[in-house]
Amino acid sequence: MSNPVRFDRKPYYISYVDSNGNQQKIRRVPPPKLHSALPTDKVELRTRRSDHFRAGDEVTVKHINPRHPNVLQVQNAEGKTTFINHYDVIFDQKVPEVLTKQTGSASSNEDDSSPISDSYLDWP
Repeated sequence: MSNPVRFDRKPYYISYVDSNGNQQKIRRVPPPKLHSALPTDKVELRTRRSDHFRAGDEVTVKHINPRHPNVLQVQNAEGKTTFINHYDVIFDQKVPEVLTKQTGSASSNEDDSSPISDSYLDWP
């Protein structure tokens, strides 16, 4: 079953002015979505983020940005929100075909395999 929400990998451009005053333009491509969570899904936190977001709490996925599909905006029962990486929450299952392409093997929720590097998204 495929996701009803589409997360395409259409390239986009970021523009900024560097320290010399020159306009710079960077082409970026969103990474593949590595999980099966969708907005309104319930997930469990693996790690503590703050006093409002503790390990083991069940939260709701509020939003997933198509340009950063592996970062989830989650909301707790009090209505407070935060952003968290997909590997810091526990889902029912991950998307195995995407994980197989990226890491060479499908991993389970208990497997703490290192995430794919997203250093290319750092600001220059």
